[in-house]
Amino acid sequence: MTDHQGFVTFRTVFPGWYTGRAVHIHTKVHTGGSRTSDGYTGGRTCHTGQFYFSEDAVKATEDIAPYAANTVSRVTLDADSIYPRTGTQGGLLELVYDERHIERGVIGYITMAVDPSATNDGEGAPGGGPAPTTSPTPSV
Repeated sequence: MTDHQGFVTFRTVFPGWYTGRAVHIHTKVHTGGSRTSDGYTGGRTCHTGQFYFSEDAVKATEDIAPYAANTVSRVTLDADSIYPRTGTQGGLLELVYDERHIERGVIGYITMAVDPSATNDGEGAPGGGPAPTTSPTPSV
């Protein structure tokens, strides 16, 4: 949920990687719904997208648990079939972290604008690749 200025803050784990795609997280923006005791209901999706992680940040995770156990070949941003190569305009997160100890946490920022009157159900968007068959359990 956004605050009164439209800012969103959430906590997640640094994503792992799977066959065919660069490291990313999926995003959706919903409008016209209502807050409930267990989240959000109703409304419509006005934006579907993906946020991407820099190669430097992903490389910093490769040797720490649980990511070190991932034996799947990793796709770089340059080789990804969807990443538009337009930096933050294309969903590349600005990241802040200790380069020697990324396991201590990462803060990501991005500014985006959406048309709240649009409807986007994600249909016609490129696929995200095959679902992973195994993945390491993230540590928190």
